[in-house]
Amino acid sequence: MRISFDQNKLLSIQNENIPQTKEYTYTTGGYTFSDFDKGMIVLHKKDFKITNLKNLWDGMNVVFCTKENNDNIIFQQEIFEDALRLFNGFDEETGQRYFFIPGLWEKDMQEKNDLLKHFSKCEIKKTSKGAMVELQHAKEDRTNEKPQIEDILSYLFGLTLIYGKFDAKKGELASIKIQIPLFGQYLAQQEMLDKIINELQESSIFLKVDKLTNKNGITYQISSNDYELLEIFAKWYEPIEKFEKITKSVFTQDMKIKLIDFLEKNTEIPSDGKSEVLNQIKNGTIKFLMK
Repeated sequence: MRISFDQNKLLSIQNENIPQTKEYTYTTGGYTFSDFDKGMIVLHKKDFKITNLKNLWDGMNVVFCTKENNDNIIFQQEIFEDALRLFNGFDEETGQRYFFIPGLWEKDMQEKNDLLKHFSKCEIKKTSKGAMVELQHAKEDRTNEKPQIEDILSYLFGLTLIYGKFDAKKGELASIKIQIPLFGQYLAQQEMLDKIINELQESSIFLKVDKLTNKNGITYQISSNDYELLEIFAKWYEPIEKFEKITKSVFTQDMKIKLIDFLEKNTEIPSDGKSEVLNQIKNGTIKFLMK
């Protein structure tokens, strides 16, 4: 037997005695992975234990590790403003394209404008067509450019400010939630939003997506408590509010210490690969992803 971070970057124990009859697919914390049965190190109710992959139940956390880190992500204002262009139409009278925020009540416009003024000169105004966005410059054509991680996060940050909220209390940030109404021709934008989620997953940042059906179409709901994402957003959000604590970050650091102790002392942990795993945990980026 050997302990390692497998091809999915999950802490597991390779055991040649486990019959390989089928491949299992799970989604944990917004991360979807597939594999054959094996031993897994899981966290459940703040205790670590060894279980088979096929016995991974709700409430259990798998241990994810990557060498990558997403420090020094720089806010991109123009990409942030692209989030305000999510919904657009064509004015036949003026011959101009316009951008709007569906479902935004007049009483909420001032709140959104108070947020936007810290990041852009864009402004939301009430018109006969609803809440319209005034943009200071035209959108550049970036269709042939491969988006960078900072571009994707700047865009997602814009969506959060306009269509979402920060789940925070007494200076502690727990998560973000975004709810985007998609209807009519805009239902096609699911593909673009799905791509964003997948590209972030490739950079080891995880978001959960729910597509909630309603009478007009769907609500595309994004939520995340990924501490890397929240740390970046909290830094950008400081002109409005400073968060003193990221709930998941504190939890992860506490459980990381407990995981190291578990691996060092538990006699069921194979010695083969243990030193490499401990080194990866101490020097890599660790995340606990709940099923």
